[in-house]
Amino acid sequence: MEILEVNDAQYAGFFPNPSHVFNAAAFNALNASKCDEVYYLVFKDSKVRLGIILGIRNNKANTPFSAPFGGFEAASPDIRLSQIDAALEALADWAKAKNLDGIKIVPPPFFYNQNFLHKLDNCLFRAGYEKANIELNYQFPTVKLDTDYETTIWYNARKNLKRSMQAGLTFGKLDPANAKEAYDVIAQNRSERGFPLRMTWEQVQATTAIIPADFFLAKKDSEPVAAAVVFHVADQVVQVIYWGDLPKFSEHKTMNFLSYSLFKYYSENGIAMIDIGPSTEDSVPNYGLCEFKESIGCDLNIKTEYFKKL
Repeated sequence: MEILEVNDAQYAGFFPNPSHVFNAAAFNALNASKCDEVYYLVFKDSKVRLGIILGIRNNKANTPFSAPFGGFEAASPDIRLSQIDAALEALADWAKAKNLDGIKIVPPPFFYNQNFLHKLDNCLFRAGYEKANIELNYQFPTVKLDTDYETTIWYNARKNLKRSMQAGLTFGKLDPANAKEAYDVIAQNRSERGFPLRMTWEQVQATTAIIPADFFLAKKDSEPVAAAVVFHVADQVVQVIYWGDLPKFSEHKTMNFLSYSLFKYYSENGIAMIDIGPSTEDSVPNYGLCEFKESIGCDLNIKTEYFKKL
């Protein structure tokens, strides 16, 4: 298996429709300043088989280097185990020739591309990659939002949703000119709770010039109470990048209202899956977040961090 080092434009030519947006050349080029160097690698034998985008940081190759996940991109759905094995062997040789200390790979949760990602899991294990972290990822299949939804969720979630519906809250999607209103609510939520907000508004704007995004606001009368920023990350899949409420309105169970309203909106607009992301960090769970997401009907998947020391 041969490795071609190409630039971002050439890589986009080989992989014009990646399986998720975080594997897109344009997204990685936008974030290139967040690492020492970016490599766009194409794996080829008789034809192009796979691609990967790596950011070098602390003398290690990382995919992703500024995203929830990254990993390999297959050129076609009929990729063979033997071809993945050959690509991993070639990648290790390439990294050693660059005198790198290791390779970190974080593919998406399995539901993004189940067959390929299970193949990759097997291949990475046999290639000597260790599972450095196993995150619990939560997602909501919109098919679950049917007439039985309220009877299948946890009792406390059902009670809280009913309470939120009686509070006179409203929900709507913002037009681009007003999108910052949602971001400002998120920023206030993080500030009041003492959590960092990793993206500035300017960075969100730059990213949404590449990735389609939706901004939502929930209100009590005319006052904002909760918000969400959602990216369209794959075919029929959206990902909640930020969501949150203002603590002073929590008595109205605003997060139950916000989550239900998002589920309903995307169910009605043909989206199959809402990725709400992990509720663990370095494999350690935030019990409250895990229980909230399970209580409102989310399913669980695994997002694994693999590492190979060279």
